[in-house]
Amino acid sequence: MAVVGIDIAPGGQLAYAVLENSAVVERGAADPRTLAPLFKKYRVDILAVDSISELFQHGRKLVKLLGRLPYVVKVVEVTRGPEGYRKTEELVREHLGVFRTRLEPVETAEYLAKLASMGVGTPVKLFEEETIVMVYRRISTAQGGMSRNRYMRNVSHRIKSIAAKIEGRLKEAKLDYDLFIREESGEVTSAKFVVYANREVVRRYVKPMRSIDVAVAVYSAPAKRGEVATRGRFLILGVDPGIYTGLAILTLDGEVLDTVARRGLSRGDLLRYVNQWGVPALVATDVAEPPEFVKKLAAMSGAALYAPHRDMTSEEKSHILDKVKWRTKTTHERDALAAAYKAYLEYRNKFEKLEREFGAILKFEQLEYAKALIIRGYSIAQAVSEALKKRESEETRVVYVAVEKPCPEKDAGLLTKLKAMEYENQQLQKELEELRRQYSQLRRWVEDEKWRDAKYREMQNRIETLVKELSAREAELERLKTQFLEILQNYGSRYKLLHTSEVVQCRGGEPAGTICGNIHSIEEAVARRTMGVPLPQVAKLKLGEYYVIDVEAVRRVTSEIRERLDKGQVDLRKIIEQYRRGLA
Repeated sequence: MAVVGIDIAPGGQLAYAVLENSAVVERGAADPRTLAPLFKKYRVDILAVDSISELFQHGRKLVKLLGRLPYVVKVVEVTRGPEGYRKTEELVREHLGVFRTRLEPVETAEYLAKLASMGVGTPVKLFEEETIVMVYRRISTAQGGMSRNRYMRNVSHRIKSIAAKIEGRLKEAKLDYDLFIREESGEVTSAKFVVYANREVVRRYVKPMRSIDVAVAVYSAPAKRGEVATRGRFLILGVDPGIYTGLAILTLDGEVLDTVARRGLSRGDLLRYVNQWGVPALVATDVAEPPEFVKKLAAMSGAALYAPHRDMTSEEKSHILDKVKWRTKTTHERDALAAAYKAYLEYRNKFEKLEREFGAILKFEQLEYAKALIIRGYSIAQAVSEALKKRESEETRVVYVAVEKPCPEKDAGLLTKLKAMEYENQQLQKELEELRRQYSQLRRWVEDEKWRDAKYREMQNRIETLVKELSAREAELERLKTQFLEILQNYGSRYKLLHTSEVVQCRGGEPAGTICGNIHSIEEAVARRTMGVPLPQVAKLKLGEYYVIDVEAVRRVTSEIRERLDKGQVDLRKIIEQYRRGLA
């Protein structure tokens, strides 16, 4: 295992020390750009630092280079432990027995590597769990002359083609991603994928590439340090996706917290920006058919999705802006704010009824939680019941048993809670019946699928048989094509056409060259004592009512029949002569 310790050195350099098998194999000071080969050379597993903030501030170039490595390096902040931050000199004295009041940068780097290899420190997040895949042009087309437009089209086509292949691989791997296309003068100049997976996983499917005109870069996005989310606060998000993505953030009371529009805003960046206000409970859009970006954002954040019954008009959006009295800078912010407030209006009556009937027994956090449950489809009674359970599980109660008169306010609260639980029980009974009905439907569906699978396998077997038959027919067709071409090439000198009516039923004594349809072999012709030739011996192909006759084959077969007939006559004479000699 290789460990690299790094510390900030004067002159914008980084002091480094490489620890391999508990021994320092290399150390020194270098520019951050030149340290990337060091990580590849030793296949570094751990990067040890004393302050992650200093690394982001002074070693930004190194962070960028680490994000492009083919593997992920574990980063350890050595000075941070369970009890808080401690000085490097204190840790060196405690774990290594080295007493120094001040360490030089190279010494600090060496001791940081040793301490990290001993398990001292806390792993920190250097990169987001996102990978950027960038397809971009490498050469400027500003001085392209008369061929500039043609060159731009070629580069644009190359970028789109490569981006389409990458998108296909990501879909095949079932990796979640956002895609941003950048255009200039109607031509695509870059394609940016934000893939929500580790860099090592993404590089299995997408490899970096550099050509003369186009390049593909695969790297991790450095971690962003936003504010801590407000606990227990749920939000309504209005989103208008596009080249510029508009975002509006509302509380569940309809209060506008912020609106913003940014270019190429990924879902990860959006959620990290929202995180400083709270947790999304509802994601809204201003069109009836939600864009894919909004659907994925809702699923990624665990929020419900809202879309109006019809697309919102410009007049409706302007009316909402006048009502909320919030000034937006762009139309993207306006559309996002209109979508968010429209979603709030959809639930406002239920929220007001919840506060009116149960505001006295629920704290602010429980009210927020109950509203979030209502957005998810819970009834008011169900939401209140869950909120009360949440409070009971989070709080520790001390119960004093005393004999006193009943408290009307307490009894009223318990009665309200009882009614809510009774109502919840009724709703659960209805849900149970609905689930039973759905279960029956699913069982029927499974049985249908089993039958379809059997039919599918039967069809697959049938298709395989037909494919084999088709292959055999195609091979036969190729053979016939070759034979037919040979006939065409030699037609007139070697082959002739013979009508079926010219084929003779040979009985014996037919002249040479006669084509016999009822004789199939030379032996049969000799037996019938005919000079006619068997049709199967000389016919190369049948075309409708015609046979293609091989003239050379006719001559050869005729000659063989004649030789056999002549040989048969000579033998007969010998027999007669021998017979006569015997009588004498």
